[in-house]
Amino acid sequence: MSRTFTAGLGMMAFLLALLAAPLGAQDAREEHLRALNSLSLYAPEAAGERQYLGLKDAPEKIPLGRIDAEVLIVEVFSMYCPHCQRHAPDAEKLYHALDSREEFRNKIKMIGIGIGNSKYEVGLFREKYAPPFPLFDDRSSAVVGSLSGIYTPHYFGLKMKDGSIREIFYSESGAFSDAEAFLEMIVEESGIQRGGNS
Repeated sequence: MSRTFTAGLGMMAFLLALLAAPLGAQDAREEHLRALNSLSLYAPEAAGERQYLGLKDAPEKIPLGRIDAEVLIVEVFSMYCPHCQRHAPDAEKLYHALDSREEFRNKIKMIGIGIGNSKYEVGLFREKYAPPFPLFDDRSSAVVGSLSGIYTPHYFGLKMKDGSIREIFYSESGAFSDAEAFLEMIVEESGIQRGGNS
């Protein structure tokens, strides 16, 4: 009888754990969604980067929702993260894979955010690794104070609409090794319409 009772308790604990894990992950995404929508970051200064993001006449600081895209890929990195440094060539390959797909070039955009990094630190990362996509700094520590429970590099896949982030459809810490496969996963997970160039 006691063995049956103990086994029942074990099974109940197992089921509760299964139910709790997705809820925790969903709670984290909702928390991160609120945080990302509340962020106000210094826009890139380079004219080409501002044009790429649709920020030609934007003020000095912008919400991420201001970026002109249907889907936004965000790499959260740190200049001091050795994993981010090793991952830089693969992040570059992802951007070029995206840029080579005319059907998605104006729909999916990619940025990096240097969490906890100053303008100077992000500048050092840019100078050394020359990423072809825009980088935002975190000079006011807004990002490091808002996004808990992530490790760099961390990727967010965001659905954008009407000047705000509507959904986080992808959120994972860690690097990828196959840029083409990662992009295809982003396309599938986002549900973005294929075809066309606008």
